[in-house]
Amino acid sequence: MADHVEIRELTADEIAGHAPPADAPENWQESWGFSWHDPIRRAGGINHISIWRNRGYADVWSWVALDGEVVGKFQSLNLDMPDEDFPNWALGGQRITQHSGRSCSMRNSYESGTQVDLDYEAFTDPLAFSVDVDGTTWGSSHFESIGRVTGTVTVGGEATEVAGMAWQDHSWGARRWADTLSHRWIMAGFGPDLFISAIQVITEKGGAVPIGFVYDSGRLHRVTQTTFGSRMADDGHTPVGCDAQIWTDAGHGYRVLGEVHTASPSSHVEGFWFTDGLCIFECGGRLGAGMLEIQELNRPTRAHREQLGLDVPGAVPAAYAV
Repeated sequence: MADHVEIRELTADEIAGHAPPADAPENWQESWGFSWHDPIRRAGGINHISIWRNRGYADVWSWVALDGEVVGKFQSLNLDMPDEDFPNWALGGQRITQHSGRSCSMRNSYESGTQVDLDYEAFTDPLAFSVDVDGTTWGSSHFESIGRVTGTVTVGGEATEVAGMAWQDHSWGARRWADTLSHRWIMAGFGPDLFISAIQVITEKGGAVPIGFVYDSGRLHRVTQTTFGSRMADDGHTPVGCDAQIWTDAGHGYRVLGEVHTASPSSHVEGFWFTDGLCIFECGGRLGAGMLEIQELNRPTRAHREQLGLDVPGAVPAAYAV
């Protein structure tokens, strides 16, 4: 698990782009992510960029929903490096203006004609922690925040006002998607006094590793144990809901129930893919909004292979040996 989580104001250098160190591996990258959800309008989506500076290309995930329907979607894993880099950048129909470590504006255009105009303000300064745990490499430097979003989604020339919960992050460091074989992620906002980002990853070693935080009534708690009670659709990848239990280093436990109304998948290289669901959450009688993200286990872990004897010579026909 992450050993330390803290809230702090970001410097201008931390908000800006970062050059890889001289000894950085070729899979060093810098990423920026955003997700949002208006449960009343059944609207929301995700936006994400990774810039692979040593590889010389970038990639984008982006989708938006309104009235429970995905009305704009773009994904490309092989884009030219952006002309405009962090903190203000544009690529794949997205244009981001980062006002500070806790606020930004986003303007998106999709081939479907859908337009998105959003302004985001975090409840607190960003939270800092590493997402490199137990052999995973998602980013040794990582900041994220949860707050409110307001704006419009325009479909067919008609603009609809939206408002709801949002989450934003910025990471840099080595990243190998195949390090994580499965994960569950709850991003839930119930208001400025209660918000949650709780992740559980399954690594090649086979164990479940919790990452994240709960912010409750002015106090920040580190997540130490999670069970998600996930429910999946019959398609095998779309989250339907959850009955999660989240425990923190303060000994506090939270039961978080969730129901997904709209979802869309995203993918990457190395067999990595997942599905995000716009989810209405309940915790202690309070309703909140956010994302339930699930990546199903797509191959046996090392521990499974040992249990099944798959690595014993001759156990598997040579044509299928891995």
